[in-house]
Amino acid sequence: MPQLRIVSFGYGHSKPRPTCDLMLDARHLTDPYLDPALRDLDARDPRVQRAVMRTPGARALLSTIVTAGYGLLALAADEQTVTIAVGCGGGRHRAPVLAAQAAAQMDHLGDLRVQAVHRDLDEELLPAGAGDAAA
Repeated sequence: MPQLRIVSFGYGHSKPRPTCDLMLDARHLTDPYLDPALRDLDARDPRVQRAVMRTPGARALLSTIVTAGYGLLALAADEQTVTIAVGCGGGRHRAPVLAAQAAAQMDHLGDLRVQAVHRDLDEELLPAGAGDAAA
């Protein structure tokens, strides 16, 4: 059975972008970093999760991740790992919320192997706007 990895990351870090089969960009969503009450929190906090998922366009992007994940799994060979990368400015708010939510939705079916990996979740906060310029 193939496996799906959903990797969240921040464009603003000096690390190379993740190797993946599909890359999606969440930088167009409102950044919780802009809210002083959420800035120092990360995607593990329910307040950040709510803020991200209330943002216009977030549910559509989540649906795109899930749909793409099913499509990639359908095309994958047995034991192949396919990867979707989701990026935002710093990798602490928008992208990891979406990656975790997508993995949870797909994992709920039980017969899929889905894993969310948060590359930059524990990195230092970047300055305002870092990584948010379109690449």
